[in-house]
Amino acid sequence: MVIDSILGPWRPDRPALNNTGVTVARNVLPAIGATNGAIAYEPMKRVKLYSDSTLPSRPLGAISGQDTAGNGKVYAGCAEGLFKVSPSDLSWQDVSRASSPYTGGTEKWNFTRYGSWAVGTNFVNPPQFIDMNEDVNFDDLTTLVKARYITNSRGFVIVANTNDSFDGDVPYRVRWSGLDQPQSWDFSLTTQADFQDINGGSGVIQGIVGGEDVTIFMKNSIVKMTYVGTPTIWQFDEIIPGKGCSVPESLITVEGITYFLSDDGFYVYDGSTSLKRIGEGKVDNYFLRSVNTAQYSYMSVAADPAKKLIYWCYSSQDAIDGTPDKMLIYNYSLGEFTEATAEVDFIYTSVSLPWTIEQLDQFVTVENMPAPFDSPTWAGGNSQLAGMSISGAQWLFTGDNQTGTIESNEQLLIQSLQQLNPNIKGDRTVVTRLRPFVDGNGSVVARVGSRLLSHGDVTWSQMAAPNESGWCNIRQQGRFHRVRLILTGNFTQAQSFQYDAVPAGFR
Repeated sequence: MVIDSILGPWRPDRPALNNTGVTVARNVLPAIGATNGAIAYEPMKRVKLYSDSTLPSRPLGAISGQDTAGNGKVYAGCAEGLFKVSPSDLSWQDVSRASSPYTGGTEKWNFTRYGSWAVGTNFVNPPQFIDMNEDVNFDDLTTLVKARYITNSRGFVIVANTNDSFDGDVPYRVRWSGLDQPQSWDFSLTTQADFQDINGGSGVIQGIVGGEDVTIFMKNSIVKMTYVGTPTIWQFDEIIPGKGCSVPESLITVEGITYFLSDDGFYVYDGSTSLKRIGEGKVDNYFLRSVNTAQYSYMSVAADPAKKLIYWCYSSQDAIDGTPDKMLIYNYSLGEFTEATAEVDFIYTSVSLPWTIEQLDQFVTVENMPAPFDSPTWAGGNSQLAGMSISGAQWLFTGDNQTGTIESNEQLLIQSLQQLNPNIKGDRTVVTRLRPFVDGNGSVVARVGSRLLSHGDVTWSQMAAPNESGWCNIRQQGRFHRVRLILTGNFTQAQSFQYDAVPAGFR
């Protein structure tokens, strides 16, 4: 008897038996299925080399933007300084401050855009800025303060978790420039440059997000910073007490909504007076069991706005020397996750650079080109997901499809058979064949995992490929059955499958 089964959303936090979705969704992306509310899976692209130019050391931050002519600009920071991607040959060009070398270290570079400026800070050096229209060298924005985090709002440049020559390290301090005077940092009611300490046991500042108001993510709370003018200038209100961001590297804002990792899982904050958990009952426990918490500093996060996806790249317990080896992927339109193998060490949202036909010669052959001729990669200013290796080599997610793995929930199939025929006895079944429904020109092979006891070991059938009718011939006996699909080639979407099962003999 044929039994229809959908794949459903990825739910690794729930038991396999009677799971409402799938237990494995690896190297695939969550997508909208054929029917209302259905979840399907699309392929995850492999990375393809964009430029093998190197940085002096591991990338510690990146930002992209455009000049007033719309030309894309990409900058990255490492321990030795700040660099930009040269449009002519895609090499990293040193655009560090010319006056003196930077202080090195492992502190991350955090960036914001202020008009045509890209502004970065890494706590051990003064905040740096470069005019993307001139694109020559970074220089000191100010020497009065250093900071870990930076944003802008209402004409102010705002830094947080600061260090200055008077008070040293103050991890709960916010400081801002003069209004429309990003290089003026002397305290003044005239310019409105000032600072505020956030006391009260909320912990250190973990990140800061600009906008109409400013949101400050503390270790144990979320604080809103509202402009009220002189003499107060900014008003500070604790909006979310008792819950904050535990991993600064996890925090990202997309379309005005901020996503981050707290001690107990992933959250989204939309600026209101409440938080929403996005991983509870889905992936929180799975992630927290697998992540190497000692290597959180190597985490990076980036968005692919064209596909409404957020990627967290991180080191798992199986990672070698802390090198990131996994990615958690969140479709913020659907509210669903998948995971993937990390092929790069650092991810960021980049923009495409302007190109000429002559510049394509550096790739030598068509096969070496990082994207097809009709790709947005060849038009300047388009946002795109990008990555870097530890060396600084640049990669784009434009390669062939990765090999996808989807593992379904586990079912007591006899119950489905008895719904079709109440006269069926016993509780064991034999799966005789399986038919996966996968769109595109790729290949799929399937196997069935079965066990007799809900706490027993799973025994897997041999892999089987579909015949001309789409059926994979499999003979597998048990009480509880699950399906594993391995997807390769140019498939476009995996949606559902069918079991063909019969009752097993009983006494």
